[in-house]
Amino acid sequence: MPYAMTDDMPMVDSPDGEDRSRREEEELLIAERLHIFASRLSKLCTEQVAKKNQIEQRWLDDIRQYHGEYASDEAAKLARQKGSEVFVNITRNKTNAAEARLQDMLFPTDDRNFGLYATPVPELDYLSKQQPEQPDEEEPIAQARQIKAAATEAAMAMQEVIDDQLLESRYHIKARDIIHDACQLGTAVIKGPIIIGRTKKRWDVMPDGMSVLQIVEALEPTVERVDPWDFFPDMSAKAVDEAEFIFERRRLSKKQLRDMAQLPGVLVSQLREIVKTSARDTHIAKDFTDDIRNITGINTVGEGNKYEIWEYHGPISKSELIDAMEMSDEGIEDYEKDELDDEVEATVFFAGNRVIKVSLNPMDSDERPFSVFNWEKDESSIFGFGVPCLMRSAQKVINASWRMMMDNAGLSVADQLVINKELLYPADGSWDMTPKKIWYLRDKTRSVQEAFSSFSTPSHQVELANIFSMARQLADEETNLPLIAQGEMGPHTTKTSSGMAMLMNSSNIVLRKAVKNWDDDITRPLVTRFYDWNMQYNEKAEIKGDFSIEARGSGALLVREKQQENLMIYSNLSMAIPEFAKRRDWAELDREIAKSLEVPYDQITLGDEEIAEMEAMNMEMASMQVDPAQQKMQLDMQLKQVDLQIRMGKLELEKQKAQAEIANDEAQVQLQIAKMAQVERLEMMKLEIQERIKLAELQTQYRISGNTTGVRAAIDSEKIRTERDKAAAATNTRLTEAQLKNRNLNLGYDTFG
Repeated sequence: MPYAMTDDMPMVDSPDGEDRSRREEEELLIAERLHIFASRLSKLCTEQVAKKNQIEQRWLDDIRQYHGEYASDEAAKLARQKGSEVFVNITRNKTNAAEARLQDMLFPTDDRNFGLYATPVPELDYLSKQQPEQPDEEEPIAQARQIKAAATEAAMAMQEVIDDQLLESRYHIKARDIIHDACQLGTAVIKGPIIIGRTKKRWDVMPDGMSVLQIVEALEPTVERVDPWDFFPDMSAKAVDEAEFIFERRRLSKKQLRDMAQLPGVLVSQLREIVKTSARDTHIAKDFTDDIRNITGINTVGEGNKYEIWEYHGPISKSELIDAMEMSDEGIEDYEKDELDDEVEATVFFAGNRVIKVSLNPMDSDERPFSVFNWEKDESSIFGFGVPCLMRSAQKVINASWRMMMDNAGLSVADQLVINKELLYPADGSWDMTPKKIWYLRDKTRSVQEAFSSFSTPSHQVELANIFSMARQLADEETNLPLIAQGEMGPHTTKTSSGMAMLMNSSNIVLRKAVKNWDDDITRPLVTRFYDWNMQYNEKAEIKGDFSIEARGSGALLVREKQQENLMIYSNLSMAIPEFAKRRDWAELDREIAKSLEVPYDQITLGDEEIAEMEAMNMEMASMQVDPAQQKMQLDMQLKQVDLQIRMGKLELEKQKAQAEIANDEAQVQLQIAKMAQVERLEMMKLEIQERIKLAELQTQYRISGNTTGVRAAIDSEKIRTERDKAAAATNTRLTEAQLKNRNLNLGYDTFG
């Protein structure tokens, strides 16, 4: 008989209802524990944000100095003083020079800055399975060689794979961005490998010859730049490897949060609660974007309605992992419950007091994906010092000295005037000083000096210029970036190529240190993590093996000038010593020399076949016999040509000697002509004076004695004139002889020519 329910019967929960209530209670308990978990992380993050505030204020000063801006309080002080407010920005040039030099050294256009090499005892699983069961005495050596060759080949294959992954992730471009961060702020952060879904296009050729486009989506490792303003590590650590945990801030819109809900492992219920709240409720750290925009001259636009999503990398308890992943105790029964092993390395996404996603560290090595590079390390902190911070004092001295020069120039270029208004007044009614101004004295008994006085301000441009120059030298020394490292001519440049190479080598000392820091802090750990990821997840067995990572930024890629010199010395030494010469691979040495000189080796080098053809042609030409009579005729002609050249040379020397003698005689003739002309002028002047004296005497006697005396005076005057004509004729004769001699000399010169 079926059981019928009546209204007066008590309600009894069905088994499904009991399970649903139990699940709801469990979900509420899990949500409460996740709330406590997120609150703990939020509190820990807030502590690191407060500790980092001092460093962020220093970064703001660095950015202001880089862009040539004074701090607000200093700008207000200069405005009150009503003096010069100029900013002589040499910080930007220094920073850009350091950035450009470091980029050029670390990322050459013709090679990578890392390499993979097989370890001395490589362990290759797929080769170990191929060992024979009963090897003879020679087989171990052959197997060792085979294993070594296979390991080298696998290392090269792994190197190509990592290089391709870095190229696909645009590592070089992102590395240049973090180099800018390091030079400007002193700290740069790169993150990788991180896994993203990348879409690739592939054309498949069908049997009928048609090509079909295939869209393939693959999960591949990549790298990304982390903004130093969004990087909050354990502030008590001195290096990133010592940090107990790391926080990274992300700013996402609601649309990005909705897209995030599609990712696997995201707690959608927690994400839904975050979206219901205001974006400001998720903010923990101050956003300095508006401050940076104000410095660069952009109006404040604000960040809008962006949520702060925090990414935590560090240890969490197993119970927190269970709650976040909604796992049961049976799901982690392999974990041991002890104090030392109660934590696991995980990545947690949270906002406010809500946990969004928790995942275990995907790397078996438990390495975190962050690498930090400092331009100059701070031994007490993860964050280092940039170029603006290092030259802060020198920049202040430069600005102060230049402002004083401008103020002093403005004061010393014009006098200070003192005017007594009781003694005078301007005609136009204005007391401003203008050119051609008219003034009226009120009291005509007083002088204008009593009404006007002027005072000059002495000029100190030389002293201030010396201070400016010394400050620039201090900036070079404090940053270790001399003018020659910036591509400018310094005061100690040399004119010789070897001396210039030594100066360039010396100017790279600090850059070598920075390159070595990059090798140790970025290249080696980043490539190692990519190597570990490929060993763990890559399906290609032929690329796997026991390899070592070599960072080559501070080696062959650093100072090419020194490498060129060493290669040339080594090649000359090998050519001089036969024992060395037979050990050299000359083709590879030629390739290395061309590579160091940055010339296209493949375009200018002949191949083996072309060289063989040229050698065969030369041998064929050498084997050809020459007619002895024709050879004797050629030698005789060569001897005649040599003899003719000798005779022509002798004639040329004689001609030059004769020309020199003719030129000397001509100069002597001209000198004699000049002397005779001078003597003639003197004699003519003498005769003229005597004639005047004689005429004066004759005129006097004529007045005294009458006509008889006048006749006699005329006779005497005629005699004097006759003597003068004779002297002139003699002078003309001498001039004619000199000209005749000069003509003969010219005639002899023309005859010789």
